[in-house]
Amino acid sequence: MGFIQCQLSSSELDMNVSVNVIYPEHVQDNKKVKVLYLLHGYYGHYMDWMRLSSIERYASKYQLCVVMPSVDNSYYTNNAVGVNYFNYVSTELPKIIENMFHVSDKAEDRFVCGLSMGGYGALKIGLTYPDRYHKIASLSGAIDVDRLYSTHMDDPRQKRFEYSFGKFPVKGTKHDIYHLIDQLGNTKKVPGIFLACGTEDFLYNDHLKFKAYLEEKQIDYVNKEVPGGHEWRLWDLFVQDVLIWMFEEK
Repeated sequence: MGFIQCQLSSSELDMNVSVNVIYPEHVQDNKKVKVLYLLHGYYGHYMDWMRLSSIERYASKYQLCVVMPSVDNSYYTNNAVGVNYFNYVSTELPKIIENMFHVSDKAEDRFVCGLSMGGYGALKIGLTYPDRYHKIASLSGAIDVDRLYSTHMDDPRQKRFEYSFGKFPVKGTKHDIYHLIDQLGNTKKVPGIFLACGTEDFLYNDHLKFKAYLEEKQIDYVNKEVPGGHEWRLWDLFVQDVLIWMFEEK
């Protein structure tokens, strides 16, 4: 596998950005490569998955392109202060990658996964554009934004939430994962969903709540729960299960 550190110019962000890309070294002639957008969590950036997991080794089994962008602490939103991180990751970046690399632009070959804040981002992207992504994986996902905001009313993260989302609560808006599923109704096919969380994770109750909601809506999903907290030891294990589910299971 090749590991490429890219410096790109983003029109949506009006700045240069850093993106890591893993790409197969040997691709059959005319074969378009499947692509996974792999998202970092809060306080993270584009180097996290390379430094703290073995994603390059895992991806090599599937001859897969893995794209790892940075979005600061934006919660993958078009921020209230005017920086369009959601548009960048969901729309602009895939177009750039598809122009730069020999990757497929078909929905059945495009996947998105993330941890914590990135788990929220993966769900938001995949459920906003269900016709563009085949499968979504959320690992220890920060799904309930309103609850998280309410727990940070007296610390600096409160302002960061407000920069990202503007007004609260976000329930019933484009930032609400539950609302996005409600909006799909019965008219659009929901992409495959994989959820994973440690049973001692501070986000575990949000994980259970979202599971129950998917069951109430009769939406199929895959679930993984193991003992542990909000930690890379688990995310490194979970991403292996995600790749099996994405690329081996029908």
